[in-house]
Amino acid sequence: MIFPQKMKKLELLIFKTDIDAVLEYLGKEGCFQVSDQVEGKPSERYAKFEELSRKLQGTIAFLGSAEGAESGSGEKTPSMPHEEDIAAAEEICLQTAPLVEREKSLLERRQKARNTLEEVESFRRLDLPLRDIESVTFLAFRFGSIDPSGFEGLRAAVEGRAFVARLDDSGRIFAVSSKKGRFALDAQLKKANFREAAIPEEIKNLPPDAAAALEKECADAGEALANQKEEKRRFAARWGKTLAGLADRMATGLLVEDLKTHLVSTETAFRLSGWIPAEYAKKTQARLTELTRGRIAIRTYAAEEAPSVREGKEKIPVRLAHGKLLQSFSGLVVSYGTPLYGTIDPTALVCVFFVLLFAIMFGDVGQGFVGLAAGFALASGRPAFLRPWKKFAPIFKTVGCACMVTGFLYGSVFCSEELLVGPTRFITGRLFGHEMDRFITLLPNHGIDRIFVFFAFTLGVGVIINSIGLLINIYNRFRLRDFRHAVFAKTGIVGALFFWYAVVFALRALSLGLGEAFGLRDILCMAFPLFLLFWGGPLCRLLARKRPLFTEGVFTFVMEGFVEVMETLSYFFSNTLSFLRVGAFAMSHAILSLIIFILADLIAGVPGGSVLRVLVVAGGNILIIVLEGLIVSIQVIRLHYYEFFSKFFAETGTAFKPFGLRAQKGGL
Repeated sequence: MIFPQKMKKLELLIFKTDIDAVLEYLGKEGCFQVSDQVEGKPSERYAKFEELSRKLQGTIAFLGSAEGAESGSGEKTPSMPHEEDIAAAEEICLQTAPLVEREKSLLERRQKARNTLEEVESFRRLDLPLRDIESVTFLAFRFGSIDPSGFEGLRAAVEGRAFVARLDDSGRIFAVSSKKGRFALDAQLKKANFREAAIPEEIKNLPPDAAAALEKECADAGEALANQKEEKRRFAARWGKTLAGLADRMATGLLVEDLKTHLVSTETAFRLSGWIPAEYAKKTQARLTELTRGRIAIRTYAAEEAPSVREGKEKIPVRLAHGKLLQSFSGLVVSYGTPLYGTIDPTALVCVFFVLLFAIMFGDVGQGFVGLAAGFALASGRPAFLRPWKKFAPIFKTVGCACMVTGFLYGSVFCSEELLVGPTRFITGRLFGHEMDRFITLLPNHGIDRIFVFFAFTLGVGVIINSIGLLINIYNRFRLRDFRHAVFAKTGIVGALFFWYAVVFALRALSLGLGEAFGLRDILCMAFPLFLLFWGGPLCRLLARKRPLFTEGVFTFVMEGFVEVMETLSYFFSNTLSFLRVGAFAMSHAILSLIIFILADLIAGVPGGSVLRVLVVAGGNILIIVLEGLIVSIQVIRLHYYEFFSKFFAETGTAFKPFGLRAQKGGL
């Protein structure tokens, strides 16, 4: 569609007994954007759903850690939770709680045994009675850690005066010296950045056979955890799908209850106001009347007649309805801005311009086929890591096909300009009466005059794109009743007239020569739009019978008018010449292709040259596809943003964001 979908605003008055059914229906349909929301306090029911949702998510995560557990995938369109759902959720969480506590206890028990065993293993090599060592009066001992790399240096420094033992690879040590030698030991420990610690009490008091007992403790805890995992697996297999469905329902209840806290309400009813696409309005009203058995009051407004819009408090939300192909290009538009309601949606034009510009700069049959194949791979969603990119599949397919077409015209297949010479000669001989090696020449050695023609063609494409941008802006401005910028602006009628006459004059000058083409008529035809541009503000105020004509003073008006005229001249000049980059990148693509085969031919004469030649050609094509493909994409986007969108995206609209249930994530 060229325009966003027509919208309507609905105001609903709903009894509290019916509000859940109404919001559930609207959430499932995903066709209603709520507006006029207020701040409110969460209800007790909201707190209940929040608690159960948290518990269910924790239970799903707990059971999901069991090998072989099949938790299910929940409901595609979840409903509001009923009392039996709440009871079932509480019962399942209650049954799961002992499993959770038991596993937590077993994990803590096993970890404690492992930590103690590591300590025992560290001290066992000392073969010292740690329980009695503190009572020995003629010895001094130190326990702690140092940098492992400094151990040998420390041991050499205290050799003959103290004993130092390494307990493990982490740097923990145990040092013993006589009472007299403890000062020398402490001095060397300080140099080694020694960090003292106390010997754990549990290590001091362990019996001699502690290691065996701790190993048995670890084994028993591990066996109990294995049994626990099997019990978890059985529980998950039994309740997995139920759990997922209940979690979705609780999440739905949370969304509905949260929305209810933001609606204007009385003791008996809620007021719900919002936007809906016009094509859904009648069906939705009929369904809501049926759901509530007529206990609902509905008031409908045309989009522009809604009180909040007329008072300037709210913008009409914009919904762009596209097929798969245009939907894949819509991201390029909305990343710059959402069109205002009632203005032209440029997505279809962006699709055409993007494909055309990319194909001109990246023409190659083989490389285009790679893009087409990538599009089919993305569309399949396999392997799994490609699924997030699936929405871009139509872009790759379309651009790939277009690049194959221009590649045929350029006579290039995987950078080779020889493979298509035969078919091209056959076709051109029958079409034009004389044979040509290629339809379009991009290299200077094939004729410099053809290069100039090609660059003139890219400028022509730029003129068309710029002109369409101007026409869109003029229409949008009249549609929005902004007559000042529709007529007296550089992107309005006077600016467009100047631009188009300048293009006509340039073409005539190229054919006749500058001296013969330039005359008084040309001066007047180009000066008159600039004159109107300069006096645009006062003229608009004069026609509207507003005073004063010069709101900021005459001097400010003259300066602003002069700047506006100079900016207009540079604006159209730079916007047009910017499209020379399209021809430049097309030529650079051809030159890179030529360089690859020059290198391949140079290396073909060395031993193993045939294999190396294939590797050079393959590697060169991969480099061009990845690197130049990325650069060309950036350039195409840049041309849209700076040369096309900038002409009519003076103000952006608000995207339509309907209320939807979590499993649907958006609606419509």
